[in-house]
Amino acid sequence: MGWEKRGGRRYYYRKRRQGEKVRSEYVGDSLLGQLCAADDEAARQNRARQQAVEREARQAESEIDTALRQSESTIAALTAAMFLAAGFHKHRGQWRKRRHAND
Repeated sequence: MGWEKRGGRRYYYRKRRQGEKVRSEYVGDSLLGQLCAADDEAARQNRARQQAVEREARQAESEIDTALRQSESTIAALTAAMFLAAGFHKHRGQWRKRRHAND
């Protein structure tokens, strides 16, 4: 997007992508071009702010996920230690009480 100089005058064009091609869309010159340019800049800034908010949210979610994974592994280790100390063993993924003391 931007101002282009053609024949000694400035014109405001928007660039739009259509498939793989980029098309120039004439908007205007002088006052109309300036208003559209200001509107486009405001929209660009809004998109940048929204992207920053979304990026921060993803970062916070990532930190929470990391903390949950660490907590989960700690809890699993403590649970396994508790069951082993109580005389249980794992059989095909399930905790079972040992039948004999010498196993």
